[in-house]
Amino acid sequence: MRLDSICFNLGFASTIANARQLVNHGHITVNDKMVSIASFQCRVNDKIGIKPKTVSKNVVEQNLKVMKFLERPSHLKFDSEKLEGKIINYCDRNDLLLELDELLVIEYYSRR
Repeated sequence: MRLDSICFNLGFASTIANARQLVNHGHITVNDKMVSIASFQCRVNDKIGIKPKTVSKNVVEQNLKVMKFLERPSHLKFDSEKLEGKIINYCDRNDLLLELDELLVIEYYSRR
């Protein structure tokens, strides 16, 4: 639910590092307010948009052309006309791109 990962999943950026840079440079808005903290925790029903500057729109539109062929996660809804996304639910385990064994993580941290 971090803002940079939501921007990456919406297709605003080609990598998570690029999404972090977009957020840090002030191109992204949450509920129509500019947010420049990449670790900002988004909530359900938050609207993620782009600042209404031509520079911001051009950068995101270029990245969306690349994202056109990939599917977005099911917990995000995207409006291509407004260039705006909405978080409709929490992320499902099946949408993660990582092969992760949660029990190994719990075991690792329980030893500390």
